Amino acid sequence: MRILVAADSLGLPRPHRINNYSPNETDLAIYYENTYSSIINKELLNYYKMDPYIEVINRSRRFQTIKNVNDEFADHLFFYEPDVIMMHVGIVDCWFRENLEGKQMVDRKNYQQYFLNILELLKNRPSCKLVIVGIAPTSIKMQKRYPGINREIRLYNQVLKSSVDNKTVFYIDMEKHVDPHRTQKYLLPDDSHLNQEGNKLVAEQAISLFKGFIYADLGVQQYNEGNHEGALKYFERSYDAYPLELNNIYNLMVIYFGNQQMDKLNRLIGYVKIHEIDDMDILNIVEVVEAGENLTEG
Repeated sequence: MRILVAADSLGLPRPHRINNYSPNETDLAIYYENTYSSIINKELLNYYKMDPYIEVINRSRRFQTIKNVNDEFADHLFFYEPDVIMMHVGIVDCWFRENLEGKQMVDRKNYQQYFLNILELLKNRPSCKLVIVGIAPTSIKMQKRYPGINREIRLYNQVLKSSVDNKTVFYIDMEKHVDPHRTQKYLLPDDSHLNQEGNKLVAEQAISLFKGFIYADLGVQQYNEGNHEGALKYFERSYDAYPLELNNIYNLMVIYFGNQQMDKLNRLIGYVKIHEIDDMDILNIVEVVEAGENLTEG
């Protein structure tokens, strides 16, 4: 699996004082090995021992906006041939800029348009998945300095969430983890950039996703080779790693139904209902199963 990270400075090492940084400094707030892309690479390599192949390419750059990602997205897709693109931009776009008289570098309308264009480009490589890291809220202190900034962060995140389908497009929700009253848990003192714990948080969320992808792919490979027992083992591992991957839920249901493992199938149907999963293929299986049970009861 080849993973390409397209992020702003949140995906990069970070000095303590960015405006007064000297290349002679040996003490950094975030070293490269503490960035989430480096953590992901090390953890997956250690876990899978090079089988399957794992590679993480970090294409992050400072001050990167969604426009920059859009402009380079075709190159990311076709030159690097990734299995996953991990996109982490937005705080640069939505922040109120004093040098722009309080305006944003990329307003919400253009942010949405660039994002929709990225999704269209993604269709040209159907095997590639997009994992989006949402924008983390900033502190109450910053909210007072820039009134309305957390509301803007929320609205920009809604743009990103709008196309999440848990089949091709996935989302890591930072708003669930970063408390504006306690940003120091995951953010540096600037209340924007990730500290070590913040990088670990993103890495942990992403690793669960990537393990889910890897096991699901191995399951499909086993299924296509006629080894349904081996496929089931990998599909169950994928579900354990990341339950909401919808293609994997469908694959599990097909095998459970074929094997008449009704207890497991019904538990999975319960999960689908609890999470209000609205996927036609999955709901068709649910309908068939429940119709069969009703027929038996009658």
